[in-house]
Amino acid sequence: MPIVKRLHIKASNNYESGFKIVPVNTNRPVVIESDLGTISLCINIKNFDGSTPHLSNSLYNVGDKVFLDGEAIDSSVEDSDELVKSVLPNLRLEIKFLPKVPIKGSELLFGNDFLVPIKEYVPTTLLSTGLKFFTWFINKTVKGDIYGDKPFLYGAALSSITSIAVDKNPNDALKVVDPPKKAPTDLVNFKENLKDNGDGLDVPEDSFARKKFFGDIKNCDKFTYNHNHSYLLQFDTTSVKMADSKYAVTIPTYGSKTFDFDVSSYANDHLNNFNWTLKRGGYEGVGHGVLALVVNFSLLDEEAKTGSG
Repeated sequence: MPIVKRLHIKASNNYESGFKIVPVNTNRPVVIESDLGTISLCINIKNFDGSTPHLSNSLYNVGDKVFLDGEAIDSSVEDSDELVKSVLPNLRLEIKFLPKVPIKGSELLFGNDFLVPIKEYVPTTLLSTGLKFFTWFINKTVKGDIYGDKPFLYGAALSSITSIAVDKNPNDALKVVDPPKKAPTDLVNFKENLKDNGDGLDVPEDSFARKKFFGDIKNCDKFTYNHNHSYLLQFDTTSVKMADSKYAVTIPTYGSKTFDFDVSSYANDHLNNFNWTLKRGGYEGVGHGVLALVVNFSLLDEEAKTGSG
């Protein structure tokens, strides 16, 4: 049988050990404890054709009634609200974060990192184009080094996360300001409640305006993640495509033009995984700051299923 590369997704509070497999599309959270706090993590991926470790715990899509191995779901798998399902992007990370200590808004970072160099395997012109657009035009708090031995891109969570809410009104994070008429080709605008955080900041109540507001690092400095609050952090992206064991990243170029970068063709035994990372401090790169969450996405070589897409 032909060999395909299938996703294996796991989470920990560090890069080396203690990883737990993350069920996909089930709304069944994985709980990760760290020095910074307690995290409950859920992941949704469209058309998730996962590797063997996911067969008995993950669904092909949100709302399905059988796991990937064909077994019926049990009562612990909760169906999602119809509105939320209607606006699902290609990839969604849902993080419920209960800090153990106060964390300044400018210090809680979210982004991607690798533990191996990628410059030897990925054309630098593509990397440079994507980095410049992301840093200059989308999020001014983003800093990174994609040419080093351990490449990274981190930004303040306040301006990088799609939707953030204080958990005392958790449903506010799931209300869409401008509901799309069909499946979105871009991110949607969520209603939020960060003005209730107690900082006295006039934080906008929709996610688009909030990201712009916290694009000013001075506003991030005035915000504090309180240890007596829990926060709902939702990261959505339409730029990462992982459906049916085909992997691509959509890189913006100029105007409305984009380029789909086929990741599969560059994956090998050396470059086969990356991380989504949440930490306090550490703009200097991997190994700096205090980790709260490491979500590792890796590709495993497996035999193709007969009749699979």
